Amino acid sequence: MVVGVCRFVVSMPGNRSLKQKRKMLRPLIHGLRKEYQMSVAEVEQMDIPDRGVVAFAIIGNDRRVINSAIDKIVERVEVMAEVNLLEHDFEITNY
Repeated sequence: MVVGVCRFVVSMPGNRSLKQKRKMLRPLIHGLRKEYQMSVAEVEQMDIPDRGVVAFAIIGNDRRVINSAIDKIVERVEVMAEVNLLEHDFEITNY
């Protein structure tokens, strides 16, 4: 079993309210969950209106497939107009 975990930080320039932040992050989180059928959640900096930290986990049998999926997901986040990807890091572990 191979587990991939990725954490990424996004900014939402000009956003000044937590309500607007949730409105921007909700489609991202639900879209990733639906499209890739994985666990996704906002995990840090929940009280900062213009920044969000989201993490996801993928489980599979092949390390290359997990790595490729993480790369595709990060690319998808990069092209989203609502948020700017600031950084990301990931770890792939064999069990």
